[in-house]
Amino acid sequence: MRRVLPLALLLAMLLLPAVAAAPVRADSRDAARAAASFSAMERYLFDRRSGDYRERVGGAPGSHAWPFSQVLAANIAIAGLPRLGVQAPVRARFATLERRFRSAAVYVAWPHGDLYLDDNEWLAQDFLDWSELAGGAAARARAAAIFNAVVDAWDDVASHPCSGGVFWTTSPANRDRNTVSTANGALIGLRLYAATKQARYLVWSQRMLAWVDRCMLGPDGLYWDHIDLDGKLDRTHWSYNQGSVIGANVMLYTLTGDPQALARAEQIADTALAYFADRWTSGEPSAFAAIFFRNLLALAAADGRQDYVAAAENYGDAAWTSARDVRTGLFTFTGKTRLLDQAALVQLYAALARQPVTTAP
Repeated sequence: MRRVLPLALLLAMLLLPAVAAAPVRADSRDAARAAASFSAMERYLFDRRSGDYRERVGGAPGSHAWPFSQVLAANIAIAGLPRLGVQAPVRARFATLERRFRSAAVYVAWPHGDLYLDDNEWLAQDFLDWSELAGGAAARARAAAIFNAVVDAWDDVASHPCSGGVFWTTSPANRDRNTVSTANGALIGLRLYAATKQARYLVWSQRMLAWVDRCMLGPDGLYWDHIDLDGKLDRTHWSYNQGSVIGANVMLYTLTGDPQALARAEQIADTALAYFADRWTSGEPSAFAAIFFRNLLALAAADGRQDYVAAAENYGDAAWTSARDVRTGLFTFTGKTRLLDQAALVQLYAALARQPVTTAP
């Protein structure tokens, strides 16, 4: 039998990954894993002099916006776990973000570099997480400014193949419209709608989800990666694309009560779990997998499916036992030890630690 959380509690969990309103396993194995993985990241990959991170152990400090967004998310995730929050210097990381990546209302991929909408969407989620955890409107306003840039990047040329979708970057060298930039745009819009009740956020989010369903959904029930302006499709299935659509549908269900949105999220989740079952350890990037499983946990909070929690736990267990150096606490996938992977696992373990405590009926 499904255990569906009350709406108010579910909204709190979905809007704030680090929320303390629900009973959490603060002293659990996963909380300890999150703390240990975070400590290793800070010890081996953070450069105190510059206030920035190395993307690889021994490399020069100076990360790109994509891994930095995940590091920032990891700091926020740790800050929200009881008794671990003091370890996460979140405000200092936001200061580095502003100094290194800020360009007007948005953030570039590297200092004076190009603007990527997906980078900005990950950062918008960080701002929303922090707004919910620390309070105040300033961080939410930053997320709203990013959402406006996402809307500006919407393809509104009717003659384009599959007109619509959010362009991946503003660089003229790439005119792809991607699942990741469109589905995460919808997720941010829905989170802003939950916070403000401004109808435009809901309208745009539904429009974005309709586009990914119309143009990026494959016949096997999973989403392709992107389409260019000649209509050429990249039909690769990446787990983070599936996770982003799951997360947006869960939020849509939570905010509107539409049972079709919940059913859609479950359908994608079940199909993706079957598809990636033998792919998690054979080329699927761990950062992508962690995004998928965090969204899967949000779905489990909405519908009570403990098999979803078990799938995320199994991935976390496998990473801990097979990919982690017990001496350093660092994770190595496909022969590489990367900042992006370390930050991803911190977030996953923190999300598992925040899963509601289940009780027998």
